[in-house]
Amino acid sequence: MVAPPRVLTGDADRRATPSGRRVTHALVAAGTLCVLAGVNLFAPGPAPVVAEIAAPGPSAAATGPGARGTDGLLAQTEGPRLLSLAEPAPSQPPPPAGTVPVELSLPARDVRAPVVAVTTGPAGALLVPEPPSTVGWWSPSALAGSTVGSTVVAGHVDSRDAGLGALAVLRHVGAGEEIVLRGADGRDIAYRVTARRQYVKAELPPEVFDAGGPARLVLITCGGAFDRSTRHYEDNVVVFAEPI
Repeated sequence: MVAPPRVLTGDADRRATPSGRRVTHALVAAGTLCVLAGVNLFAPGPAPVVAEIAAPGPSAAATGPGARGTDGLLAQTEGPRLLSLAEPAPSQPPPPAGTVPVELSLPARDVRAPVVAVTTGPAGALLVPEPPSTVGWWSPSALAGSTVGSTVVAGHVDSRDAGLGALAVLRHVGAGEEIVLRGADGRDIAYRVTARRQYVKAELPPEVFDAGGPARLVLITCGGAFDRSTRHYEDNVVVFAEPI
C-alpha cells in the first residue's frame, strides 16, 4: 500500500473582485487521500472445447471372435463410436485498458485544462500543479477508463497572479453535467456528474478515494469560507461522476 497523501494549501493568493480589490485565497485544498490500488483486468478466453460421444448406431458389419447371438451365429460387433467437437463459444473482446489522462474538459462550463500526473512529496503532501489552469491526476489512483476504482483529479481553486483556476467552477456544477477526460492514447472518456459535496477538510471521508468500488471520476478543489488567520479555505469541494 502507498502511504495516503495529504493535500496542503500554500500561502494565500489574491484575485480581482468586481470592485477592483484583491481578495486573499489559498492555493490548494487540504485533506487525506486514500491509496488507490491499481487493478489488472484479464479478458475471458475462449470456452474450453467439449468432447461429445455420439450415441451408438446400428451394429457395423464387422464381426469379432467370441461374440455369438441367440441363433448360434457370431454376433456383429458394435461399430466405432464417433467423437465430435463442440463449436467453441465466441470469445468476448477484452475491455479497453485504462489510460493516463492528459486533458480535462467540462463542456457546459467552457473549461478545458491540461492534466499532469502528480505524486506526493517527502512530507506526504500531494504535489498539485502550481498553475491553477493545470490540474493533477493522482497517479496511484485509477487510470481514466478503468473499470474499478476512483480516478482522482485535484487542482487549485485560484492564484494571486492567474485568478480563478480550472476547478473553480466545481461549486456550480450540477448533476447530469458531462465531464470528459482525454487519455494519452487519444480516447475521450466521458463521465456524468452524480453528486457534488462539500466537506470540512479535516472530515473528508476516506470513501472519496475508494480504490475497490465502481469506476468513477472524483474532482477536488478547495472552497467554503476563507480563514484569514490561517490563510486557508476551510472546506473541500468534491464532484463525483460515473462513466457514461
